[in-house]
Amino acid sequence: MPKTDNRHLSAQVCAARARRAEGPLAGLRIWRYTVVRSSLHGRPSPTRQTLMNRFSRIASVTMAAVAFAGCGIPSQTTNLVGGPAPVTVRLEPATPTVGQIADLMVTSPHADSIVVESENGLDRYWTTRDTLRIQLDPNFGDSLPTERYAARWQGELLSRWMKPARIKVCRAGTGCESIYYEIPVSLPEANHRTVAVTAGYNTTFARRSLVGSHSTVLFREALSSGIWSAQAELSDRRWSGRVAGYAGRGERGASLDLSRVLKRAGELSYGVAMHLDADRSEWLPEGEGPVVADRTAWRAGIGPSVMLRGVTATSQLGIYNDGVQTLQVVSTRVSLNGNLTEVRLPVSLSAEKTFAFGGGAIVSRRRDALERLVASVHVVDAFALNFGMSSHRSAWPGAQPVDDFRASETLFTLGGQYTLSW
Repeated sequence: MPKTDNRHLSAQVCAARARRAEGPLAGLRIWRYTVVRSSLHGRPSPTRQTLMNRFSRIASVTMAAVAFAGCGIPSQTTNLVGGPAPVTVRLEPATPTVGQIADLMVTSPHADSIVVESENGLDRYWTTRDTLRIQLDPNFGDSLPTERYAARWQGELLSRWMKPARIKVCRAGTGCESIYYEIPVSLPEANHRTVAVTAGYNTTFARRSLVGSHSTVLFREALSSGIWSAQAELSDRRWSGRVAGYAGRGERGASLDLSRVLKRAGELSYGVAMHLDADRSEWLPEGEGPVVADRTAWRAGIGPSVMLRGVTATSQLGIYNDGVQTLQVVSTRVSLNGNLTEVRLPVSLSAEKTFAFGGGAIVSRRRDALERLVASVHVVDAFALNFGMSSHRSAWPGAQPVDDFRASETLFTLGGQYTLSW
């Protein structure tokens, strides 16, 4: 018999009879089915794979945020049996989250074989050595994938679910010993919040330049300053919106985003989104030429969107006006608000790419392009660390292409924000 770890999955499919198993708390209900899953080269069914991928994405974001905060992965070692024939179990992480793969190691010196199986017998791992190392599937012991969330009971959040398992250790001359073991799983809290208000302060490092005719550098600077920001967000079944504003030395602005669901298809929703923003930047030199400072520029766009709760992706068409000319705008925007997603995530993200053009016949030399990425990682429940970067480039046509004025601005931000949600 080969001395390697193996996993045995039953290939039988039993009757489609279903039964509901009540947990120790009435508020936490778990639906279970007596359908034994089959294994085709160890691959789960497409439905199960889709759910696993969804949970894996959420777990990946969570683990990335933990790694960013500098936390290690905790492990737990439990001595199940003492004496001359000890049995030790090591689980890493100590409490895996839903959808997360866990490493389990069972050690018993001088054992002839070790078996780990779910209480219902659907999953079974075994080895003929004295140490069994396995990776536990996120759906260990589940006949069908089931979404589970933490429940509240008498005001307390019950976020840990214990998966029952059995460990069998066999030795020559003494027979086999069966040990009951529970695997702790951390359940996410279903997010019922619909409103989030955020305010923060960021330190900004800016690099700016203005280039005139024949690539002559007219202006260049690098400086740092502070920017105050605030925003309010709303998310419900039909509408989602965000109002944001910022103010700093020489620049200020505000924006409004609205999304309306028109059709639902499973977990995804389809609808229409609108964006409106205005900003005023005073760093450009004053003058009467094509480049004039102290003017407020505004953008407006509308287009189709794809939405999950707290997540919106949209592509829009619109107009841009800087007080002198009106340009056409094509933009793509993606936003994820961890405070308002279905399962609250420790990461919020906003990304946009906007291109405005006009003032020419076929090939426009009047252009304005903006690329921005802003993210926040929640260090504690309400406080988050912000970081972001943006690039803003503009071009104003002259008499000849070599006479075009070109301005560029690159911003790097780092700061913090505090959020209240309800």
